[in-house]
Order: sequence, then C-alpha cells, then structure tokens
Amino acid sequence: MQLKPDVAARTDASAHWRAARTERIPDLGALRRTEPATWLFARLGGLLGGGRRIKVLEAMGRSGGLFWGYIPLGLAVVPGTRLTRVDCELATLRTAWNVGARYEWHHHVYAARWSGISVETVERVAKGPEAAGWTDGQRALLRAVDELHSDRMILDDTWDELSRHLSAAQGVDLCMLVGHYEMLAMLLKTHGIEPEPEMWRRGPFRWLRDPASGDGLAPAWLPKFNRAVTNRIARIGAGKLPPYTVVHHLGRKSGRAFETPVAGVYRDGLFIVPLLYGDRTDWVRNVLAAEGAEVTYRHRTRKLTAPRVVDAAAAVELPEPARLFTRLVKVLVAEVDS
Repeated sequence: MQLKPDVAARTDASAHWRAARTERIPDLGALRRTEPATWLFARLGGLLGGGRRIKVLEAMGRSGGLFWGYIPLGLAVVPGTRLTRVDCELATLRTAWNVGARYEWHHHVYAARWSGISVETVERVAKGPEAAGWTDGQRALLRAVDELHSDRMILDDTWDELSRHLSAAQGVDLCMLVGHYEMLAMLLKTHGIEPEPEMWRRGPFRWLRDPASGDGLAPAWLPKFNRAVTNRIARIGAGKLPPYTVVHHLGRKSGRAFETPVAGVYRDGLFIVPLLYGDRTDWVRNVLAAEGAEVTYRHRTRKLTAPRVVDAAAAVELPEPARLFTRLVKVLVAEVDS
C-alpha cells in the first residue's frame, strides 16, 4: 500500500525537539514485560492508526495498571474538554512545541487535521501568538499557553483578553489541558520515545484530508468521473434549482470560459462552498487566480469578489455553515455582490 505523504515531516525535522538520545525502556512493547490489557490496547490502536503500535501506551504499560488509572483523566481533559476542537488542538500543538516533544507534536499534527486545521495553520502554531493570521481569541489562547509553560500561570493582561473569548469553565479546561500534555512530554522525552514509523500514513484513516488533493475527501479518480458524467447531469438544473450554483470562471492559463456546477450555501452576503475534492481543483484555482468569478443561482447571475480558501481555524468568525463544513474539508468563501 502506498503511504500517504507525511504532513508532519517538515516540522518533525526541526532541530527544535529535545529528548533522550536513545529509547531508555528495554524491550519497549514486549508483551512479557507489559501489562497485557494495555499491550492489547496499544496494538489495536496502532492497527487503526497504521503504525502497528502506540508507544506511549506501551511505556505506561510497563508500570502495571498505570494506563487504566490515567484513562479517566485523559478522556476528561481531551475529548471531554469544553474548549472547541480548534482551540483544543491549537493549545495542544503549542504545548508540544514549547516543551520540545516531537512525539506529541507528530500525533497532534494529524489530530489537528481531523479537526479541520490545515498544514499551513499547524506550521504557524510553531511561530507563536504573534504570527499573522490569528483571530484575537486565538492569539490570546496561544499567549496563555506560552505563559502556562514559562510562568506556570496565565498573567493578568492575557487573562483579561482571554476572558472575552472563553468561559470560566473553558479557562479551567485550558489549564488542565496544558498541564496534561506537559506531564506526558516528561514521560516521552525522558524515555526517548519517538513517533511510530508510518503512523497515520497507512491504515483505515489514511484517506482523510489527503494533502495531495489539497485536503480533499474524495478518492483521486472521482473528480475526473464527475467532469465526464456527474457534472453533465448536474448542469441540467444547476443555476436554476438548489442546491447547485453554476460558477462561471476563466482558465488561468488558457483564458477559456468554463462553467462548473457546485453545491454551495449563501449566508450573510457570502457564498460558501465545501471543497470535497480539495483546493487544487481547476475551478477553485481559476477563481482564486482571477480574484473573483460570476455565479448563477435560481436564474440570477451575480459577481463573486474576495474569494479565499479557509480552514477551521480561519472559519471561527464566519457563519455557521462555514464552521460546520470545515470540520471535514476546506471551504471556499467569497463575497456576493447584491
């Protein structure tokens, strides 16, 4: 099976990471030296992720039933958090970067991608809260994570700003989340535990948000099939009946006029299209290159301006349809002239 491109490779190769030079737990993952139920859980999880094992669980399994005592905390702090999925992953990635834990970073690059966060946004986390592109709430969140790492508290000015965006319960959960991952980093770095080869690049979840298509969900052959078959059928009602809109665009190289039926949503003066085939399809690239297009919907033709492709992190201040769609795929958003 061909491996999915490793979207974490560029940041994994950074000289920033710190850990023991070698793996310090002898025979890590050996059944005879690991609590049996933890060993089985680590192997089953590894099969689902494509890496055949989950090393951090194997390390806990060396200490008897530690993993089973840890599970309630882990479930409450991560999937049970009151933070949004985007805020949770941004905070986790920033924590992993601050402590220099490559294992945590690698796994959460992929977890962030499943939460709708693009590779570009993931890599921007490494630059910190002052990088361009964050919302005010995200900048305050990242600054709070940095202060929890350096000062072991969120300072007053940052707390005042953060409180405009998070509830009291979310503030509690943020502190627990950062402390949880700093604790895990101590285990991982002390024992020289590095990411499992091929994890998240093979197995049943390898197709999710494939970077080769620009974070599409569809298999590689489907866009060609749609151009040849499905689009011709959709054009019958596209522009006349919902949910299809006809996008009129010019080839960025040929200058030829094209018409592409797409399923989109109109909300608050915006045209919102989930990009199931990713952001590298020809019509998307043409619209972005021309900085606009025309659309026909219900027999009415209007102009699109200021088109951009957004991920879940950039969609937090957009209408609900955009936030909903970006949980799965990137979204094209453009202003609609009335």
